[in-house]
Amino acid sequence: MAEETELTQIERELVLQYLRDDNVPLTVTLEDKPEMSDADIVDDKTIGTSDESRVPASAIFPVAIPSRQIEVLNQGIILLKNASRTVNPFAGRMVRVQFYFHHLGLYFVTEMKECSQGLAIVVPRVIKRIPDVVSRINYDFTGELSYEVSNSRVAIDCLPLSGYRIFSAPKWDEIDISCQKEAKALIEQFVQNVKTGQSAPVGNGLHLISCARFLTEKRMVVQESVEGRIKPFNMIYMDDKRLVLACLEGTEALDSSMNYTLSLTFTLSENRLLKRKLEIECSVENCFENERMPQIRCYSLKFDQIKEEDLRFLYERLTGKMFDIK
Repeated sequence: MAEETELTQIERELVLQYLRDDNVPLTVTLEDKPEMSDADIVDDKTIGTSDESRVPASAIFPVAIPSRQIEVLNQGIILLKNASRTVNPFAGRMVRVQFYFHHLGLYFVTEMKECSQGLAIVVPRVIKRIPDVVSRINYDFTGELSYEVSNSRVAIDCLPLSGYRIFSAPKWDEIDISCQKEAKALIEQFVQNVKTGQSAPVGNGLHLISCARFLTEKRMVVQESVEGRIKPFNMIYMDDKRLVLACLEGTEALDSSMNYTLSLTFTLSENRLLKRKLEIECSVENCFENERMPQIRCYSLKFDQIKEEDLRFLYERLTGKMFDIK
């Protein structure tokens, strides 16, 4: 992780002016979150290790405050007007406030206080840049999805998503028990869409389990150091006919009418020097979404054209069986 950088006094004044003039939306979260493994659960709604520290479980997740609910005073005080009930549990606690200044991610830590006009936070002396998170994972398997547009080539990384066994048949119990009811309803909807002709066929449908898992699981929202950067796709399932890509907010949308080139690179030895690269022509087979969280989705990419030797390698890699051309 890159080192955090504190703004100079002049930079801080520019940021305060920007906050006053532009009414920037903010994201607020608890600075000291209760450890979920150690916390008591009270009526499935509250967490905490003591009566004093108990907060609603939702308070451990970031809360977005729209600009219309924010007023920044000259003294560097931010008033939260008509704040939603999800913000109220932060009152009297140290919070981390994050926002973008000309697409640059910034944050500060301060106490959220109650006042006659509602809730307020005082911008402290120290404002810091959100550091870049540098991934140091050495993947045995990576991908790149590319396409041509306006005589130029656009390429987006595709990385395995941690916790998903991409080359194995997904299991139902890999879905968190608290999400299984919603996941079952999603799969039923996906199958119904196929029956009514709204979606393309899904083959044996195994990949629907991985899609439903991704579309229902709870995840923390991570503030980026720079706003607007295209995020990589996550690979969550693969067989010899398709690859499923999972997308969070900020990942580029795929077009069902376009043709894409999928480059897959496999590391074949422990010294990581021996690699095998596959080139596959593909297109969007289906797009799966959850209406409750429309900002995330899963794309099933069908393999339209693949060399025989690449298909043989892929099949044997996935199944552990010899490929029979017949």
